[in-house]
Amino acid sequence: MPLSNAERQRRYRQRLKARAAGGAVVEQAQIAVERAVLALWAYHERPSPTGIAWREIDGCRTLDEYRSELERSPSNLLQACRAFLPGFEGLTLDEARAVADVIEIADALRLAPARKIELPEAA
Repeated sequence: MPLSNAERQRRYRQRLKARAAGGAVVEQAQIAVERAVLALWAYHERPSPTGIAWREIDGCRTLDEYRSELERSPSNLLQACRAFLPGFEGLTLDEARAVADVIEIADALRLAPARKIELPEAA
C-alpha cells in the first residue's frame, strides 16, 4: 500500500531529526566512505601520468576488485585517500570533497586535532 503524503512527510521529518541528533551518524559515515570509494575508483579508471591506466598498473580491473583491495587492510582506504594530500591533484572537486570527508572522519575517530582540509578551487 502506498504511503500518504502526510506519512512520507512524517518519515522525512523523523530522518531529519535523527540526523540532527546524531542518530544517523553511522549511516552518514557509510555514505561518506562509499562516496570516497567511488571517487577513488573514478580516478583509478583515468590514465596515469605515463598514459597507462591505473588498472593495468595495479591489476584491479573492476570496482569489486578495487574495493576488495581497499578492504584487505583497515588502513588501505585511508592511505589511498591521504595519497591525494595536500592538493588533490587529478581529482574533480566533488571527488576531492569525498576523499577529504573520509580523512576528516578518520582524524576525528582517532582524536587528532581538528584541521580544515583546504580543497583547491578547481580540483
